[in-house]
Amino acid sequence: MGLRPPDIRRPARTVAGSADDTLLVRRAQDGCLDAYRVLVERHAPRAYRAALGVLGNREDAEDVTQEALLAAWLALPGFRGDASFATWLHRIVITRALNKSTRAVWTRPLDAVPEPADPARGPADQAEQHQAAVAVAAAVAGLPAAQRVALVLYQFEGRSYDDIAAITGSTVPAIRSHLYRARRTLATRLHDWR
Repeated sequence: MGLRPPDIRRPARTVAGSADDTLLVRRAQDGCLDAYRVLVERHAPRAYRAALGVLGNREDAEDVTQEALLAAWLALPGFRGDASFATWLHRIVITRALNKSTRAVWTRPLDAVPEPADPARGPADQAEQHQAAVAVAAAVAGLPAAQRVALVLYQFEGRSYDDIAAITGSTVPAIRSHLYRARRTLATRLHDWR
């Protein structure tokens, strides 16, 4: 029986009771596909969102996430637990996303920019809001990779400085610096949208 990939774009539902990741990792390392399936269902949506934030393209983010999940399964016997499973998986996803982003130009399809439905706003307001969202996406896309990854993981994924440092193999001071520079660059580039 093979693993059926979850819908990595949707938030994970509650899975397998309260089994913690450490127990599930041990069981998966012993060859239990069901344990790994639970880990995938639990962590794939966040991993996908991180890949999407780095790549800006749904198809590429899905490909990278699926590749990372397969790579994690194959590397699981060597996982020592120095970091949490989530951090380890994010490291694999971010590394693969960065590798892919260096080979391709970062673009974000217009349908990837969320447009909230607000019936109280007129068409002109909605158009302006959409243009602002596109401008933000383009400004984030223009950031250097290290700054973009730090920003995506901190602002959009809610990861701590320590987690981001562990995921990227960097230091907390370097992450703070990347975030500072990213925010400063975005403030400059988006000055007209204030």
